[in-house]
Amino acid sequence: MNNKGVSPVIGVMLMLVATVILAAIVSSYSGTFAPEEKTPTASFSAEASYNKGYIKLDHISGDPIYKSAIKIRVETSRPATSGYVNMSNVSFTPDPTYLKPGDTAYIYFTKSSVYGERAVFTGPDIRLSVAVGDKFRITVIDSDTGNAIWSSELILNP
Repeated sequence: MNNKGVSPVIGVMLMLVATVILAAIVSSYSGTFAPEEKTPTASFSAEASYNKGYIKLDHISGDPIYKSAIKIRVETSRPATSGYVNMSNVSFTPDPTYLKPGDTAYIYFTKSSVYGERAVFTGPDIRLSVAVGDKFRITVIDSDTGNAIWSSELILNP
């Protein structure tokens, strides 16, 4: 009886079984990772006008931005204050639910002349004002990831 061919066949079978088991382990391990959420990207041009009563954001390029998926933060340095504007004070045009390149968003504020001409922003966690001629920062934030989509420093024009 010749047993010389049995050993290589068993060796190949064991290698195949080990490979299948290893592939199953790697497959089950890699399937447990959730894909990372992608933050939209967009570029805007912005202007703030006290007389008009709003900040105007023109969507220049990038992904569509859905109103229900963003927060807008306003920050001032005198005194250092920040907070999210009330989204009911924000309107998108022409479609009220999202912005795509060529569309415009308006962030409305209340005008105050108690201590000079000031834009007053209110919301659930914000009450701040910006004087005409002062710098402030506006940031559009993706609600899902918490990452900034776009941010810029503006000056409140008369």
